[in-house]
Amino acid sequence: MESNMVDKKFIHPLESIAMVENYFKKNVPKYQFVDKGNYAGYWWITYNFDDIKINFDGDIGGVFHIYIYIDEKEYPLWQYDKSVNNKTATNSENIAYQLNIMSELVNSLST
Repeated sequence: MESNMVDKKFIHPLESIAMVENYFKKNVPKYQFVDKGNYAGYWWITYNFDDIKINFDGDIGGVFHIYIYIDEKEYPLWQYDKSVNNKTATNSENIAYQLNIMSELVNSLST
C-alpha cells in the first residue's frame, strides 16, 4: 500500500523533464532548449532567451527548484513568489504550479 502512495505522489525524472519541455513549447516558446539530463534519480533541464537562463533541478522522491539567471546573476524563483516554497516536492502538481509562476515572471522580463 505504501508503495502505491509513493508512486502517485512522485514522478520519474524523465516525466519531470517531459513536463517542463511540453510547458516551454506551449507557453514560452521563445526560450531555447540548452541542456537536460537525469542520473540516479536526479534530473535537470535548462533554457535561455537573450540574457535570461532558466535552470530546473530536482530528484525523484525529493524536491526540485527553479533558478532564473539574469545577466548571470542567480534569482531563485522563491524570491519572486514565496508561495513556491510550499510546492517543492517533485510531483506533477507542484511542477505545474511553479512553471506557471516562472512563466509569469519570465514573460514580464522578456516583453
